[in-house]
Amino acid sequence: MGRKPNTDARRQQIVEALMAEMAVAGYERASTKSIAARAGLAPGLIHYHFASKVEILLALVDFLIERASLQSAAALDAAGSPQAKLAAYVASRVGLGPAADSAQVKAWVGILAEAMGQPGVRSRLAKWLGGDHAALAELFAAAGSTAAKEHASMLIAMILGSFSLHALNVSTVPKGYAERQIVLWLDSVVPLQAKARIPGARK
Repeated sequence: MGRKPNTDARRQQIVEALMAEMAVAGYERASTKSIAARAGLAPGLIHYHFASKVEILLALVDFLIERASLQSAAALDAAGSPQAKLAAYVASRVGLGPAADSAQVKAWVGILAEAMGQPGVRSRLAKWLGGDHAALAELFAAAGSTAAKEHASMLIAMILGSFSLHALNVSTVPKGYAERQIVLWLDSVVPLQAKARIPGARK
């Protein structure tokens, strides 16, 4: 039997509380008490649903991976050519549309940092990013790239780097730069069709 709906809802409430706490305090400074306070729950309920803070972190990683994967899958399904799909992938990751969430971006940066010392986090991210890398390499190859794996690597690196700049709140970084500039880079390695261009991404 699966978990009861109210148990699933309570676990999700705790996971999202950790995400919000990481956005303002980071993972190390987040405590069971602070997570409970942000979720509006008694600390004992946290321990009832999760054996440890690490277990909550792993659940958060799974949640964010699932959400990001659904967003990018929907964006790619709506696109046509390989070039358009690449641009859609970029928009789903760093665009400023309705799905953009600053707390999520900051949580991602914290999760990436934790991956260095948390094997469970590292293995989840490696598996997910490995799948994305393989799919992106196929798209780059289909778009005419002669260095598809390298271009897929660069694309992922640029996206992760833009997350870090956002999380650091660097005041001189222009808002919305990431999507515009990454699409310009895409246009330089696999020229985008006119219909795939994003406003502002002119040569």
